[in-house]
Amino acid sequence: MYLIILCFILLCIAIYFLSLITYIIANLKNNNLYKNSSPVSVIIAVKNGEESLPGLIIDLQNQIYKDKYECVIVDDQSSDNTKKIIQEIAKNDDRFHYVSSLEGNPKLSLKKRALDAGIKYSHFEILLFTDVDCSLKSRWIASMMQSFKDDTDYVIGVAKITHPKNIISIFQKIDLMMMQIIGRATSNIHLPFASIGQNQAYKKNLYNQIGFTKITDSIQGDDTLFMQLCKKNNAVIRFNDDPNSFIESRMETKLFTFLKQRIRWSADAKVMWNYNKIFFLILISTFISNLTLWTIPIVSILNPEFALPYFYLLFLIKLILELTLYIVGSIKMKSHIHIFYFLFWFILEMPYVALMGIGSFFIKYIGWKGQISK
Repeated sequence: MYLIILCFILLCIAIYFLSLITYIIANLKNNNLYKNSSPVSVIIAVKNGEESLPGLIIDLQNQIYKDKYECVIVDDQSSDNTKKIIQEIAKNDDRFHYVSSLEGNPKLSLKKRALDAGIKYSHFEILLFTDVDCSLKSRWIASMMQSFKDDTDYVIGVAKITHPKNIISIFQKIDLMMMQIIGRATSNIHLPFASIGQNQAYKKNLYNQIGFTKITDSIQGDDTLFMQLCKKNNAVIRFNDDPNSFIESRMETKLFTFLKQRIRWSADAKVMWNYNKIFFLILISTFISNLTLWTIPIVSILNPEFALPYFYLLFLIKLILELTLYIVGSIKMKSHIHIFYFLFWFILEMPYVALMGIGSFFIKYIGWKGQISK
């Protein structure tokens, strides 16, 4: 039995290392932008966003884009002044529109119902999404639109943290960057694994074909799971690595709120077998590998007879591969390289991955903006 378990663990580690090598190679490819410009609908679902909403509105008003764009802001039954702020800007700027989440499909819940309401209201074929607590560059719309060729159905964008304030946001910065680098790699080999709701775009016709009803039970689902459904439907998906398209994500400075966000993101992994079996196997291998490489030295300290010399070799290989991936991906995405930040993230990555995997089983207690899925 011990031999079987050991072989299984070593197989998971081999799959994990092989995936890292694949990500490194795939990131060597360059991506192109295209001279594309057409009307676009920007859709934002907002739940109690009165503090962040004014800043986002300014960012949207300052977009440099030669074609038409509208901003559909959906109030998801906020209890603060969100509704008032949206209605006020809609009166003064005809590019902005107020929509209530109650206009969405009643079979949907949480953020997906709010997005559905915004999509139904939208007037243009291409839909661009972000969140209320994000900051946008002035050419965000223009850059995201330049990823659309005639055959493009879906564009994955980048979210990042630029100036972290404490150790939580330093970890968040590198962790988010590594996820984007992996997203770039898998998209480059036409096997996109994940998207992020803070920065993504797709065609309205694609949404009308697929919708959210098949993933209504998921807390998240409006990005990665929906993208996987689109991929199953033979959608053409591209990754935008142009820095003009990068959005500034909300910075997390408190451990509890950061872990809540990441556990929500991890929840998709439990059902990924139904959408992308290769991705599911890599996720399981990643979890098992990091859990093992974290627990072996702990057990060895408690019981020196259990010490496994090859752990140190595996640990070194992991460091070399992940550092190489980080450097290559950062160069290709024209981002600054922070070696000390990376090493800090690397040390905490193993217990973090293990914690997120375990925490995902408790997702039913964590909703969106205080809302719990029933």
